[in-house]
Amino acid sequence: MAAMASLLLLVLPAVAKASSAPTTLLFENDGNWTAHAERPSALLVHTPARRGQAKAICAKYEEQLLSCDDVHHFRQSFQYQQYLGTLPEETLLWTACSTPVTLSGISPARNVSSDGEWPFVCTNSAPLVDRVDTDYSPFPRVNTTAGNITFEGLRDHLTFRFAGIPFAQPPVGTRRFKYAEAWDATNVTYVNATQYSPACLQFGYFDGNSYDLNPWGNDEDCLYLNVYTPFLPGDAEVPEDQLKPVLFWIHGGGFSQGTGSDLTFDGGSLTSRSDVVIVTSNYRLNIFGYLSLDDGTIPGNYWMSDNIAALQWVQKYIRGFGGNPKNVTIFGQSAGGANCIELVASPQAAGLFQGSIQQSAGNGRFSTQSAIAELAEPYLSPYCNDTGAARLACLQQLPASVLLNASADIFFTPVIDNVYLPDAPMALIAQGSSYINSVRMMSTLMPEETQSLTTTTLTPNMTDFQTALDLLIPGGWINEKQADHIIPSGLWLISNETFHNGSTSYSSVYNASIKISTENNQECPNGAYAMVGAATVAFPSMHVAYHQRGYALSYYDFYDLCTFPVGKPNTPYYRCHSSDLYEVFGTYYIFDQPIRVPEDIYYTNAVQDMWGSFARTGNPNVDREYLLARGYNTTIQFFSDWFWPEFTASNMVLADLQYPRPGYTDVPDLEHCRYLASVQY
Repeated sequence: MAAMASLLLLVLPAVAKASSAPTTLLFENDGNWTAHAERPSALLVHTPARRGQAKAICAKYEEQLLSCDDVHHFRQSFQYQQYLGTLPEETLLWTACSTPVTLSGISPARNVSSDGEWPFVCTNSAPLVDRVDTDYSPFPRVNTTAGNITFEGLRDHLTFRFAGIPFAQPPVGTRRFKYAEAWDATNVTYVNATQYSPACLQFGYFDGNSYDLNPWGNDEDCLYLNVYTPFLPGDAEVPEDQLKPVLFWIHGGGFSQGTGSDLTFDGGSLTSRSDVVIVTSNYRLNIFGYLSLDDGTIPGNYWMSDNIAALQWVQKYIRGFGGNPKNVTIFGQSAGGANCIELVASPQAAGLFQGSIQQSAGNGRFSTQSAIAELAEPYLSPYCNDTGAARLACLQQLPASVLLNASADIFFTPVIDNVYLPDAPMALIAQGSSYINSVRMMSTLMPEETQSLTTTTLTPNMTDFQTALDLLIPGGWINEKQADHIIPSGLWLISNETFHNGSTSYSSVYNASIKISTENNQECPNGAYAMVGAATVAFPSMHVAYHQRGYALSYYDFYDLCTFPVGKPNTPYYRCHSSDLYEVFGTYYIFDQPIRVPEDIYYTNAVQDMWGSFARTGNPNVDREYLLARGYNTTIQFFSDWFWPEFTASNMVLADLQYPRPGYTDVPDLEHCRYLASVQY
């Protein structure tokens, strides 16, 4: 994709000017994803105008004033805008009604001049993005200006979206194996942000489109991000308190796969439900993002420099998209969650975000520069056997496909480099708040993470415990010493009894093996981060939880055991790795997933409301007045007699997230964790 930058960064002598009026896309998202397309959507233009002017502006958008018959659909939206302070109580609104309407009664106002200037509401006929290979050509275009650059994006049924925005110089040629360079916007006046960019080079689900997940292809030139927003400020100087909190998503994929343009992470549902701006971003993967040769020339951690460059772009431009650069929360899942922890530990990321949410972050898996070099050098020396600058120049000249194929068997990780990562994150957290980016923290886990992570390594009908343990070794789920000592320890037993002599019992070899690998890779490390952070008061606040409900990704359920059948919620199933992603982003509809039971809707609503609350305030306990203003009754019910407590040294309690009855649980089995740690090596 040699011409990607030139295609996107056209410098045009005349560009359609961004709308001068602040505009909010109204969609009352009740969580029922099967009805999104049928629920009406509208545009609230905040700048007062006369009725004729309002009608003309709607026509400019290829829309019309909202029908008088449809006004009642948006009563809750108007009340929410009043709650925000963007529409004073006495404000009237122009619609297609013969006279302006009130916010509270929605009936036409009487004795009001027909020539008055009021905010107004246009229809929004833009379609719903409901499939990965959506054809965006018929979607209406929108413009916004940030940093004297006009960004042209799209309007859809749920949100304004801007796709494929460059945030760094293309990491190709002499920029390969170098830290990200900030996007050079010199002389750039226009960016076409109407098409997603290619994913970074990789193998797996997003290598091409063989899984129907990545119609945008792959390229080494891949440092682009996407923005989803419910609000465009236009030319107005919007007060900071009316800008939206920003959620910056870091995708997972084991440091080797994935893309920010994966529509599992489409921002439409979460943006419309939680009134936040969402940014999803690419970063270099596998050898291109993680190669370190411990020679001072190829240091590693390019992936982290990419994420930091994207966060710096957010600081510079996000106001133009309605986002508040002073209220940014990073969030990620799996390797993306681990990346969040490492950004918290990185001095290079200081001041770029105020909160962090780690979903299934696990142990993070970092290494030393020398260890990665020892792994990589045998694979690279047949192509480039020099050292230092000469080796770097050689590697930069190789075709990208050669490097990708040559390093396919290497498991790359972040490295401690004394630049981006001065020490192990746990060691830095243990020293307290002054050694890290001390931000508001939230972390979540699934109870049976490794059921999906281990794919088909194990089979549900296995009967030999030792065989199962030995099969977990090659994937790094446990080590050889652990495999040899787990059964003799007596801490994990196969029995129909719940407990036996103080040990935990499991009904099958499969269940015990899944639990052991989940403890070793997810529960114990996550618990350790929380307990160490609490002991040193490293963070202003921490909230920790288990998802007790899951919904498997459509392509990531190897034995069809990570979900329950439609209408059968009492069927036993595993709450697997990645089974929280649909619940956070609400993107079931893009992958044609059914509503199993109504509680799927209500739980997703509660999760999105909590994530949005954390982004706004650093607290996942959603303010009741906010919920009332939005009419979010099922989440009001969720919090009716429950509160998510902070995790502290004196109150090490985790939330058990479930609908309709959330609860509480303790930290992971400490005896198990201590034993697994004692036989690490």
